[in-house]
Order: sequence, then C-alpha cells, then structure tokens
Amino acid sequence: MGVRAPSRLLGAAIGAALALSLSGCGSSAPEGTGQVKLTLWHNSADPAPLLEMYKKFEKQSGHKIELVSIPSDGFEDTTQTKWATGDRPDILEYHATTSGLLALNPAENLRDLTGEAYIARSGDLYQSAGSVNGKVYAAITGFPQVFGLYYNKKVFTAAGLTPPTNFAELAAACPTLKAAGVTPVFESGGSIWPVQILPILYLAGANQSNAYGKAIAGHSSTLADAGSPFVAGLTAYAKLKADGCFNKDIVTAKFEDSMKALVTGKAAMVAQHSDMLPALLAAAGGDQKTVDESVGFVGLSSDKPLATYAPGPIGTFYLPKTGDAAREKASLDFVRFMTGPAYAEYVTASKTFPVFKDVPDPQGVSSVLQDVKKAYDTGAVIAFNSDIPGMGGLAQLMSELIAGQKDPQKAATQLQGQVEQAAKAAGLPGW
Repeated sequence: MGVRAPSRLLGAAIGAALALSLSGCGSSAPEGTGQVKLTLWHNSADPAPLLEMYKKFEKQSGHKIELVSIPSDGFEDTTQTKWATGDRPDILEYHATTSGLLALNPAENLRDLTGEAYIARSGDLYQSAGSVNGKVYAAITGFPQVFGLYYNKKVFTAAGLTPPTNFAELAAACPTLKAAGVTPVFESGGSIWPVQILPILYLAGANQSNAYGKAIAGHSSTLADAGSPFVAGLTAYAKLKADGCFNKDIVTAKFEDSMKALVTGKAAMVAQHSDMLPALLAAAGGDQKTVDESVGFVGLSSDKPLATYAPGPIGTFYLPKTGDAAREKASLDFVRFMTGPAYAEYVTASKTFPVFKDVPDPQGVSSVLQDVKKAYDTGAVIAFNSDIPGMGGLAQLMSELIAGQKDPQKAATQLQGQVEQAAKAAGLPGW
C-alpha cells in the first residue's frame, strides 16, 4: 500500500481532473536525429495534469513516450507480475515505500539517482522514501498519500453526529446511521486493496515515530504476538462487520462504487487515501463544488485523531536499467524535466501541494484537500507497513477475513510467515 515524508511537505492528492496545459518551459526539439521512444509503465489513476506533463516532455524533448497503463485495481500485483517476467520499461511509475522498492531489487535493476539536484530540494523526504542503503532510486513529484476517513457532511449533519476520529466513535455512530437508512462505512472487497486501509488506520496509534513498523521490520516483535496491535486492528474490523457497519455487497463492491455512494449520501463514510480525490470528483460528475459541499476528511486511529501517510505511486518514477544508452539518457532527461522548472507549473495546474521546499503552495485548493492537509498537519503517522517487506498479502488476507475463511489471529500468523520469507530474501538485519 501506498502510504509521507517527515519533511512535513504534504503528500496530498491530485485535486483537479482538469486537462490544463502547461505554458512553455523550454522550446520544442526539432524532428530528426536523437529522438527515441520511451516506454512508461504508469498507474491508470494518473490525473489529467500529470498526463499533460508527459505530453509536455514530448514537445520539449522531441522524444516519444509510449504509455503502458496499469489498472489502479491490482496495480501492485500487475506491475510485479510484469516485472517478474524480466520485461522492463524505460520509466516506471511505482510506490516509493521501502517495501515496494525492495521488491524491485533496486541494486540490480534500477539506476542510482543519488546525485540528482531534486533530492536536496526535497528536505528529508528521501530519508524515509525512495531510497535503500543510502542510495536514492526514486524521483518523487507527488506528495505522499494521506489516509483517513472521508465522510458525507450532509449525512452527519442530518444524523446529528460529528465525524469519528477513533474506532470507538466509529462503532458508536453505526446504529444511528443505519437507522437513518444510510450505510455507515462503504467497503470495496471487489477491488481487494481498499479493505486493508481501516486496519492500517487503526494501527496509527501504535506506530507513532514508526515504532511498531520498526519493531516488526527489525524482528523484535511479530504481527501474531499475544496482545499484538495488528491482531487488535483485525479484531476491531471484524467486529464492525459483525455489527453490520458495512455495505451488504462488501465482497463484490468496487472502489468506484464507494466513491459514488459517498458523494450521493448513500454511504456516510469511506476509508481511503488522498490520491483517490480524482475518483471522488469523477463520481460527482466532475463537479468540484458538489464534492466540496458534500465531503470532508478526518484522521482516524484506534484511539486518537491521527491520519496515516505513505509515499504514493502517483508521480513517483524509477529508471530501470535497460542497457540502451540513448534511451537511458532520454529517460534521465525525463526525470530532470519532471523535477525541473516545469514542476512549479504542474503544481499550479494540478492544485497539489509541492514536495520541493522552494515551490509555493498553489491557489484555489479544494476544501476537501484542505481538510486532508489539516489532518496531515494536525497529526500524521507513517503507515506501519511502509518499510516491512512481504506485506503485499494483507489485502488478500483481509478478503479471506471478510468471507469468514480466517479469523484475525490466523490471518496475522499467515502474514507474519510472508513477512519472514520476504525479509530473509531481502537480507534485512535481524532475520
């Protein structure tokens, strides 16, 4: 899962799906010699302003980009499956988490970008993202994903409730919302990956300063320990399901369904991250006013109002080793373009918060994105699983828990086995 940087530079979501063109940041290269075609594996959720940046690079450089769109549903699995075949793009858009990066075997497969100018402009971002063993492999242009609870403001006002910021308040709100004919929490088991978000939010309270994540990654604790916060999170989730807090079609519903249900007021809450704001906007028919009037965002954990963050895949780029000198030079030009003067124009066009400390915040940020920033600034904790290899199996185990095929303790024990196998394969200390 994707998941921010201690630099306090917000990793918020792409707030506008407007196909705004970017004004000149370099003249077009002439047709002719020196042009190459670059293959870019990218997330299908890339917003319009980011797609426009790809076109702008083509115009500025004279090179061509062949976009290979990987569906956001199953993004990690699909990317890893393609990667495992030995197929390599010239540019890869992917997660900046340590666990995500380790899965790519960076020392063998990725180009070292440690000396690039954008790193110094990013504060301490690369101390916790996009780097392994002191080497930077990622070019991060998007702020980290901020995870929390989207809620329908009109539904909560009508029910006389305030949005919950801990799991006890979440559970307590369910009966009132159900009595009002509203689904309290809409879950998307058909998309698989969203069902892991609530348990990860639960763990924010135990993971301040990444304490719990470090304990699991360092092998001083296990996910299945007696009194494990992880087991407690799965147990709290299972109780919400048993109490009828979720939609009846939890097993088959997709994340697009959750966005639509939230905007229309059929659901009161959805646990999601900030990179899903374009999907929320799409569910509202592209009407940002409808989103801002209807939807708010708060942090949520086991016992306190904490948002969770993680370096996200949108706008995070890697350069795989291809052995083709011309294409490798052109792909490095792409990174320098994305992190150069054009970046400030991208921030303005997309109405995102920048990750470079010398680029100002944009004007006209939507109110829901302002809520995201407030939750981030008020209290945010890195997702506990960001630096733990082998956690990719969590979403599937959650699907089995939802279906009643596993209880929390068995799910934790199985996932711990996957973590142990991956940690040993990665050569982590203590394993």
